[in-house]
Amino acid sequence: FQGNSMDMRLLKNNLSLLHPEALFLCSNKNEGKTEDDIVEMGARLAHEVIDFAQEWCPGTTLGKLSFIGHSLGGLIIRASLPYLKAFQDKMDTFITLSSPHLGYMYATNTLVDAGLWVLKAWKKSKCLEQLTMTDSKDGKSSFLYQLSNYQGLNWFKNVLLV
Repeated sequence: FQGNSMDMRLLKNNLSLLHPEALFLCSNKNEGKTEDDIVEMGARLAHEVIDFAQEWCPGTTLGKLSFIGHSLGGLIIRASLPYLKAFQDKMDTFITLSSPHLGYMYATNTLVDAGLWVLKAWKKSKCLEQLTMTDSKDGKSSFLYQLSNYQGLNWFKNVLLV
């Protein structure tokens, strides 16, 4: 929540030492917009990935496509996958670090619950509504439930949720 493209630079720098031939995109299309709808953030990420691939990997030069996301970034990546179907045969590794794949619906801490309630009321955050599954009266209509049925994770050779 409220992350930016520089949050993961240490990890990116270490990976670039291990894989100097690889290209890295540190996404910035959702900076300052992480209170929006996660589907919209996923679409913005997908367009950024497509533009990056077209600019840096013309024609058929794209080898593998891997994603690493932290916190909300992991859900944004999952929400972007339906828009990236053209790359499904290139998907290699999907890693998320501390991503709330199950949302915040079952928080057991009343302080956390109170904080989330204040943030939702104060910021009018669509994202927090989706993460707490209050975006729909019916759980099966909530974004997180729908996300669990999205295509995409099955395209990856390696999936790691940490």
